[in-house]
Amino acid sequence: MNGLIQMTKQTVILVGSNSVHTLRYLVGISTFVNNIVFITNNTNGLELPSNVVVHVVNFSLYNLRARFQIAKIVSNYEGSVIHIQQANSYAYHTLKAIKGKSFKTILTTWGSDILVLPNHGLIFSNMVKFNLANANIITSDSLYMSSKIRELYPKVVELHTINFGIQNIPDNVADLSVKENIILSNRLHKPLYNIDKIILAFTKMVTKNPEYKLVVAASGTETTILKELSKSLGLNDNQIIFTGMLSYNELINWYQRAKYFISIPTSDSTSSSLLEAMAYGCYPILSNLPANIEWVIDDTNGIINQNPDNLYMDIIRAINLSNYSLTESMKFNYNLIKQKAVFTSNIQQFISLYK
Repeated sequence: MNGLIQMTKQTVILVGSNSVHTLRYLVGISTFVNNIVFITNNTNGLELPSNVVVHVVNFSLYNLRARFQIAKIVSNYEGSVIHIQQANSYAYHTLKAIKGKSFKTILTTWGSDILVLPNHGLIFSNMVKFNLANANIITSDSLYMSSKIRELYPKVVELHTINFGIQNIPDNVADLSVKENIILSNRLHKPLYNIDKIILAFTKMVTKNPEYKLVVAASGTETTILKELSKSLGLNDNQIIFTGMLSYNELINWYQRAKYFISIPTSDSTSSSLLEAMAYGCYPILSNLPANIEWVIDDTNGIINQNPDNLYMDIIRAINLSNYSLTESMKFNYNLIKQKAVFTSNIQQFISLYK
């Protein structure tokens, strides 16, 4: 903790999108850093601590003016720490802008930056490699992603595996007796997250288990398609609920009510939603991804789906678990998150990199 107190006089320049993950991080470090300069893409809905100064830049990859704007903003803070969230155009423009200047740079990679973006063509692959090559310190939130970073750029000198952790953890393990027969999905409605396959699997499962309902939270480009799919499959409003985007407190309420959490993206790093669900006692049903199996062992503290076409069988496998097995899994997952994924503890690891 002493290290954190010593950091309070230092200016930190945080570069990242106006997104919930960046903003949670920003608010978290604001307790320990006196002055924060936040360079972001827009100010929509921003409510920030008083020690944060905001600048807006268009971070489109093809906006060449961005690097000159960034250079001008940071010119008065040379010698400070620049912490960039995401190894995409946010990092590219920023690292171009400060090349040759005396800044300490930390680059926090997100899953899509490393696992998806390099596959979109040579321009994007080279951009990600440039970002990895020009930051002083790299962080990722899973061991798997750290290994992929070293594959992309083997010369990375300093690489830390740290997840953001979750904002709040309940005081005690969830009580199974107050859980409802709810399967919760709260990933974005994009092709990557395979929400359609979850709905199809639920439709097969619910014919034999009519007491269950599927709650589809969040929204996205496929929301209308997913609603139409559920209607075409004959699911009624008592069987499937589309909540739209939820506030943090509303989402916590669903975690507390739901007995199961389901997430089967095609590609992912450590998911905050998964960590939150585990903390609040939702038994996880997940796709077979390296980042997922860093947290869940099949048939031990969750279920790992090997084939989306057989997902309905894995849902049935989950709901057939005994109350004893569910309770033991809830205890195990709660303690795992408490030890490895609490925001207030993990934020200190990021702060220590600023020294």
